[in-house]
Amino acid sequence: MLFHSLPDQAPPTSDVVARSKYRSILASLSELCVQQSLFETLVIRINNKLDHLASTPITATSGDETYDEARECTIAYAYDLINTLSTVIESKLKAKHVDVVKYFDQIIPRLYGLAIAAAATRVGDVIPIFRDRRLLNVTARVSETLTWELNTE
Repeated sequence: MLFHSLPDQAPPTSDVVARSKYRSILASLSELCVQQSLFETLVIRINNKLDHLASTPITATSGDETYDEARECTIAYAYDLINTLSTVIESKLKAKHVDVVKYFDQIIPRLYGLAIAAAATRVGDVIPIFRDRRLLNVTARVSETLTWELNTE
């Protein structure tokens, strides 16, 4: 399925085809995974990808790529993953799907855990990707959407 086609790490900026491919896959998943049977798989796969991205040291994948470029690519990939999750959640809520709230406990603690772990004291020069405000903003958007939905129950 499409989930297996997503890369484990962000493609470099020079690999335009791979970056376009994963964005196309995420766009397809954002439409397909509105279905209840696929939404759970989306949540699990995105959580796993984010855990992997947050725990894997960032390294330049090509000779021309710098650490900063590799970090930006990783942040962009993580952002795209969370944004896809947000898009699906919003689509499901517009369609009045009642299953969204039951995934609160699978989504929010994991996203918050990544942000809290990133706030811990650094070791060496490694800056965790979840210290980036763009990731914190999209995480907050998901959290706010799901929290408001909890209040309507």
